[in-house]
This record gives sequence, structure tokens and C-alpha cells, in this order.
Amino acid sequence: MPVSVEPMIGRDLRDRDNRPTGKIRAVYRYPAELEMPWGVAAVVSGRLLRSMHLVDLKDADIEPDAVRVPHAKQTITSAPHFTPLVGDTLSEGHAAQVRDHYLS
Repeated sequence: MPVSVEPMIGRDLRDRDNRPTGKIRAVYRYPAELEMPWGVAAVVSGRLLRSMHLVDLKDADIEPDAVRVPHAKQTITSAPHFTPLVGDTLSEGHAAQVRDHYLS
């Protein structure tokens, strides 16, 4: 699934059990050499203590009001924390951390 940014930004992200885990603020691509065209979503969660996690979008379902991913909420909330990134493509370091967290 190639990344289609516009339909995802601002939507709720839901885990595999359809529980909300945060709002999608941005979508990034993996570096081209990794051949992972689905990308990742930057998801902001928390009311008082906000944090941003990058969530792998492989096998994500884009629904009318949310994006559902095949990950458990625990996996999403334990993902590495990130500050807002520049550009639309992850650095090799960020890509490796996300890939290791979700795909291992």
C-alpha cells in the first residue's frame, strides 16, 4: 500500500481491537532503499502529557473516520518517542528504530 497522506492526517488511529490510540499528525515514508512503500504515521496521544510515536502502517485499513492498524495498543504506546520530524521521509536511523519495533 503506497502512502496516501491526505486521507490520514487528522484522523484517529485505532489499534487492532479498534481502540483509539491518538490522532495522526503527519505521515512519513520509509527511505526508498528499504522498499517499504506503506510508511509510518506520527501519532500524538495523551491529554496532559502529550507524546508522539511513529506507527508502522503496513496492512493498515483506512476507514471513513479512522485508520486502524494491526498492532496492539501496548505496542503503539511503547514505540520510540519522537519530536516532529522535518521533511516527508524518515532518516535511516528513525526507520531502523520503527522497523525494529514493529516488524521484529
